[in-house]
Amino acid sequence: MTSSQRPTRLGDVLHAALERLPDARRLADHAVWAHWEAVVGPTVARHARPVRLRAGLLVVAVDSPEWMQELQFLKHELRERLNARLGRHVLRDVFLVLEVGP
Repeated sequence: MTSSQRPTRLGDVLHAALERLPDARRLADHAVWAHWEAVVGPTVARHARPVRLRAGLLVVAVDSPEWMQELQFLKHELRERLNARLGRHVLRDVFLVLEVGP
């Protein structure tokens, strides 16, 4: 069987279809949520989570002042690692907010 006769993977077909949508780039940007734990690690992911992405600004909710201070030092590195994982410059900045309990 030659490469032209091989069946096309469903994932490739869906990816091509999604790329044709008007908001495809914006939808792809939200892959940040899918990659969050892999990029920041399980410890940070237990204390911080992305809550909003708009115009390149990622808002991250943090569960304590201590973690907020820690992530303040790491936010530029996290931005670069997330952009690298996404394969393009999606995030221009990370803004940390203290999450208020229930």
